[in-house]
Amino acid sequence: MRGGRRRFGVTAACTVLVMALTISVLAGCGGTTENDSAAVTEAATTFLNALGDRDVEGLRSLMSQDYLYSSGVPDPITSEELIAALGYLNSYRFIPEEDITIEGDRAVITMDIELAQEGEFEETIALVLEDGVWKVDAFTAIDWSRKPVVVTDDGCVEAEQALRDFLVACIDGDTKYIFEHLSPGYKEKHRLDEPWTSAEFSGVFGTARSFDFNPEELAIEGDTAEVDVTVEFGTRGNLESETSRVGLVRQGSIWLVETFPFFIY
Repeated sequence: MRGGRRRFGVTAACTVLVMALTISVLAGCGGTTENDSAAVTEAATTFLNALGDRDVEGLRSLMSQDYLYSSGVPDPITSEELIAALGYLNSYRFIPEEDITIEGDRAVITMDIELAQEGEFEETIALVLEDGVWKVDAFTAIDWSRKPVVVTDDGCVEAEQALRDFLVACIDGDTKYIFEHLSPGYKEKHRLDEPWTSAEFSGVFGTARSFDFNPEELAIEGDTAEVDVTVEFGTRGNLESETSRVGLVRQGSIWLVETFPFFIY
């Protein structure tokens, strides 16, 4: 993995699991200055973080006018449109002093990115200097011609989104969110009256790096849903994957987690 990086929970609400972000740049390389490289790095990381966090508000302002018009970027961009165009950004990595090339008012960054369901691959992002500000001018990982999935009556899309949100909260240790999105039946069964503390949650769940499940295998019957989920626990060099069946129940218009074998008591 490269230096200068950020990893996200595989994201729906995409609360962030932050890893070290190293922004070290060399001056004088290819006629550029340290300030040039730093500005390009900041512009790129701001854009990539917005994608990973699904922070669509203000995302268009990070793109060049040519890119907005030539790529048909929606105005405004909705979260659903971003997911359709990109998918879920798990992480990106690049070393500024090695992976950035600047020539005049254009810059190109070569990086590794990881998308949910697609895995990790090398990608490039191009930026252009527009009115003194570096803006994204090309990023082929995004295809704005792809349209959002139409929500079906069976609630499959809502259940998938609810599960992703819950799993992201687990990776981020957001115990308040987790507590609010566990079903009353789960809380009663496990005598859970209030959110876990951070120390308690560490004992119940441990440390997870990522998760994955196939939305096409989400089985919905009435107000219940089930799917196999894989969670990767541990640290680099000492990873272990576990797969279990997770169940959800629909209450009104929302889906709550009813069965979650990854919590160990």
